[in-house]
Amino acid sequence: TFPTPIVYQQIGQPNYDPATGEVTPDVTEFNINAGILSRGRNESGGPAEEYEIRMWIHHDRGGLTSLPKTADSVFYDNVYWKVVVVDPTYSSDNLIASRLVLRAE
Repeated sequence: TFPTPIVYQQIGQPNYDPATGEVTPDVTEFNINAGILSRGRNESGGPAEEYEIRMWIHHDRGGLTSLPKTADSVFYDNVYWKVVVVDPTYSSDNLIASRLVLRAE
C-alpha cells in the first residue's frame, strides 16, 4: 500500500533566456502517495550526519506515470529529499512501481 502523501518533483532541463541571462528551473510537481520503508542516519566521521529514506512509489493513475530519475526530488516530512537510487522498477506492459533511495538535500 502507499498511504503517505508526498510531493514528487520531476526536474527537467532549466530554461535559459539569453536576452536577460536568467535561468529558470523546470520543475513539475505531482501530489502522490508513497510507501515509506525506512529512515536511516549515517555519520561520516565528523559532526555532519546524512539522512536517508527508502520508499516505494507506484506508477498507475494517481501515481507517477513516468520513470523516476536521480535528478528528481521529493518533499516529505517538511524536508526536500534528492533521489539518489532508483532500483528496482517493476514493469509489465506499463510501469508498476519503483523503489527509491533519497538523501536530505
